[in-house]
Amino acid sequence: MNLRFVVTVMAVLGLSILLTGCSIFGGGDKAQKKESTDQSKQKSQSTKDKPSVINQELKKQYDMYKEIIQYQIEQDKKVIKQSEERYKKLKEESDKPPKTEKKDSKSSADGKGEKSDQKMMKSKGSDTGSSSGD
Repeated sequence: MNLRFVVTVMAVLGLSILLTGCSIFGGGDKAQKKESTDQSKQKSQSTKDKPSVINQELKKQYDMYKEIIQYQIEQDKKVIKQSEERYKKLKEESDKPPKTEKKDSKSSADGKGEKSDQKMMKSKGSDTGSSSGD
């Protein structure tokens, strides 16, 4: 029991010495940290007054990027609007009665048929004429 008591007392003393040492030597670090934070604040304030060349260039590039994105959005809107207009026109055309279209197509088909017959007759005549000439 005596040995345990001695070990416990030594552990308590060791911890107390350790804590007091940290508080004594740790206090100096806090002062240095305060000084370094004050210096960093002063540097940040001086850089706010005069932005660096890199920051200026990055800001210009960012502004250009935003303009490009805005332009692309506008172009996409235009394309969408045009496609909607085309869709409406096609829909209107498909809604029209198909009878008027069929009559027009029949009359034009008849005219084409007569012309194609005449062309075929001419070609047959020229074929027979060339064969008899040989």
